[in-house]
Amino acid sequence: MHRVTLFLFVVPFISADMSSVRLFDSPLPADYCKNGGTLVEGKCECTMRYEGLQCERERCLNGGRRHSIKGVVKCHCPFGLSGNRCENVTYCEPGKGKLANGKCECFERWTGLFCQSRTCYNGIPTGGLDGFCLCDLGYTGPFCDTPLICENGGSVNSNNECSCKHGYTGERCESCSLGFVKDGQKCVQEVSESSLLAHTGTLSSRPFAWPIVLMGCAAALALVVLALTVILAVRKWSAKPSRVNSVQGDPENGTDV
Repeated sequence: MHRVTLFLFVVPFISADMSSVRLFDSPLPADYCKNGGTLVEGKCECTMRYEGLQCERERCLNGGRRHSIKGVVKCHCPFGLSGNRCENVTYCEPGKGKLANGKCECFERWTGLFCQSRTCYNGIPTGGLDGFCLCDLGYTGPFCDTPLICENGGSVNSNNECSCKHGYTGERCESCSLGFVKDGQKCVQEVSESSLLAHTGTLSSRPFAWPIVLMGCAAALALVVLALTVILAVRKWSAKPSRVNSVQGDPENGTDV
């Protein structure tokens, strides 16, 4: 009876901490660590695939957590995963990939376990499932695959935007700024009538001024000619003798026609 009691007392002590074996100067055997684990200072350093005191258990993959149900240790898998180690994918992001043999085959420009991330060709993904690409300088677009080319001598600044030269505006410096107009392939400052007068003192340099002046002079001359014609016609008509006086006799002479 005493031997049984002693045995029950000693076993919990030993099983509580296997590393305490070293206290009794009993070296652990070379094969104490399983599955490729290495014994370092009385403890096992396991490979990535295994865990446990002797590296005897396979790790849960993809964020799975190990738990015990009725004495059976299993991996509790996150949504979209299954299997003893959560190694099988059961869900792919709609429109971004398809399931094939427990994995997601991602469509072009998508990547990740569930095809949830953008493929950023010249940048890094950020923002999780609904994220976006943070592009390197000189690239733009949802997948950072479009070179950022600034037109009309513009340059890319530290904010990955186009800094335009004077007279140009727009996302790519493709438009003329307010007060500038397109002249061939360049934007030139628009010249107003007031600024033209201030610089030249005349409108003669404007191509549309002379035709308007000439048309006005011609119209005025036509009116003058018309007025003179009417006046001359009235005077000529007034100077003619009356036919009534020429056909009647002279009453003083008593003659009749």
